[in-house]
Amino acid sequence: MTSTPSQSSTCPICGRPTCQETRPFCSRRCADIDLGRWFSGHYAMPGPAVDTEHAGDRDGGEET
Repeated sequence: MTSTPSQSSTCPICGRPTCQETRPFCSRRCADIDLGRWFSGHYAMPGPAVDTEHAGDRDGGEET
């Protein structure tokens, strides 16, 4: 016999129970809020440090 874990899924934006149509969110509104956060740069993935002094000099040549 297999058992399903009894874990309630909640919306990561507002904390309400999720809706099957908009999982993992509770509504289209919360899904749109999350998408807006991605577009605005609110969420960011860390990357390697950038040398700002030579950031425009990627090909090794000089700018004209």
